[in-house]
Amino acid sequence: MVMTDARFQRMALEYEALRSTQDKIMDGLDQVLPNMVTAIEQNRVAIEQNRAAIEQNRAAIAEANHKLDALIEHWDVKYEKPPMGFNPE
Repeated sequence: MVMTDARFQRMALEYEALRSTQDKIMDGLDQVLPNMVTAIEQNRVAIEQNRAAIEQNRAAIAEANHKLDALIEHWDVKYEKPPMGFNPE
């Protein structure tokens, strides 16, 4: 009978420790999750702004390349486009 009581007491203490740990985790999540949601939304907005800036830069680069090609053709400059990538020469 004494062994049974000791086992039940040990199980009760383990259960209380488990519940205490779970409560601490859940309380921590309640504090952290709203901040995470805010940070995620701010990052989403920043990513969209970066995408828009990247598209504007691509358009500006394409326009500049077109103008350079037109100047090269107009002045009849001998020009060969370098290969893509690193060229050690």
